[in-house]
Amino acid sequence: MTTSQVIQESIITTVFGMGLVLSTLYVLSLILDLMKLIFAPKTGVKKNEYVAENEERTLEIAETDVIEKEDDTQLVAVITAAIAQYLQSPVSNIKVGKIRKIHEKTPIWGLESRIYNINNRL
Repeated sequence: MTTSQVIQESIITTVFGMGLVLSTLYVLSLILDLMKLIFAPKTGVKKNEYVAENEERTLEIAETDVIEKEDDTQLVAVITAAIAQYLQSPVSNIKVGKIRKIHEKTPIWGLESRIYNINNRL
């Protein structure tokens, strides 16, 4: 066999292998979708009710965000005083530039999903 024949056979083998893997994955995807339709628990909550609940929660979250933004000055003052006391230095030497949460592992949409699932299963 010449070099060109070897390259041609290797390309054909590669394309065949990739096509086989792709088609197998597609069939597995169809099987999983079918299993989801068959074995998924039926919930009594209608989609419209779920949307209404989410709108109410969104409004509540938006209202609390406004309140939290107004209280930032007091929060900065308290944190600055606590740091000054801990470091035993005057408050004028400490400048708080930004306050943010750290080590929050789950995003808010993940928490919302967990709460929704808990409320609907109990």
